[in-house]
Amino acid sequence: MGKQIKLFVRIFVIDDDEQTTNMLSKFLNGQGFETIVTNDPIVGLEKIRREQFDVILLDVNMPIVTGFGVLEMLAVADILKDQNIFIFSGKHLPEIQLKNLLRKDGVNGFLEKPVDLEKLVNVISN
Repeated sequence: MGKQIKLFVRIFVIDDDEQTTNMLSKFLNGQGFETIVTNDPIVGLEKIRREQFDVILLDVNMPIVTGFGVLEMLAVADILKDQNIFIFSGKHLPEIQLKNLLRKDGVNGFLEKPVDLEKLVNVISN
């Protein structure tokens, strides 16, 4: 019988809140995912430009550059459509704003904070 190869899912979390990124990283690593985090959206943008991730979790409400700004910069660089991004926020987004976000190629879902960890694993696994 051939050697089994375990496929790793690389998850990139961009959120300015260190408590959130630490919690998500510990949980997702414990579920067998490779998790990379940053609390700086500019660093996150550069990593997305240089590296490939299976899933990107992007916070909407960040200072200096918001999640919306990151999405716009990825669109301008013509690499948004190649991503698998799930946006998340602790603030309610107006329905029209949410629908417009979810219409963008590369944006595949929205998760509310606090993130339901079981739902998150289901989203990533599918």
